[in-house]
Amino acid sequence: MARGGSRYGAGRPAWHVKAEHCLRLDVRELARRDMLAGGFYSWRWSNSHTGEEMGSIGINTRAGHARLNYAHNGQSINDDVRIIETACNYGGARPWFSCPRCSRRVAVLYLRSGRFMCRHCGRVAYASQAEDAMGRAWRRQAKLEARLGEGWRRPKGMHRATRERIVDGIFDCERQRDEALCAYVHRHGLLGDLGF
Repeated sequence: MARGGSRYGAGRPAWHVKAEHCLRLDVRELARRDMLAGGFYSWRWSNSHTGEEMGSIGINTRAGHARLNYAHNGQSINDDVRIIETACNYGGARPWFSCPRCSRRVAVLYLRSGRFMCRHCGRVAYASQAEDAMGRAWRRQAKLEARLGEGWRRPKGMHRATRERIVDGIFDCERQRDEALCAYVHRHGLLGDLGF
């Protein structure tokens, strides 16, 4: 069984391309913007920090079909993608992309090697899947702290017992990080380097 990378407590191997670093096309976002009804639309990706444009694509849609027109490495590419709809329990329908490579029903297609495909075909992993024990504890603590007010104050309407459970969870995250650090130091024999 694979250990999942060289970092202590790591999840899956870190060499997979991360979904957060790929250009992605989400059928739910296209549906929200009413771009699946039919017609030609333009879509642009930009860096959220700098505002710099990272890429653009032309999307020509008609019932059950989308044609993606874009350029990769100076080559013009036209990809045809089927759009499937499934009925919702309370009426209406939910759109999905059919992956051009494996025909899997997915909500998001990622640009990998010049083509749009599902996460499985492109071997794309989420960054959280490759986090080590410290990263997981930090992420969990940030989620818990976001539920509390400034200075870990109890927000209006929150029960005291709920706040106490959240604070206990934060302390548990800190304990997990301490244990992970101690295990790492012990495993690598760093105690002598620290003067212990």
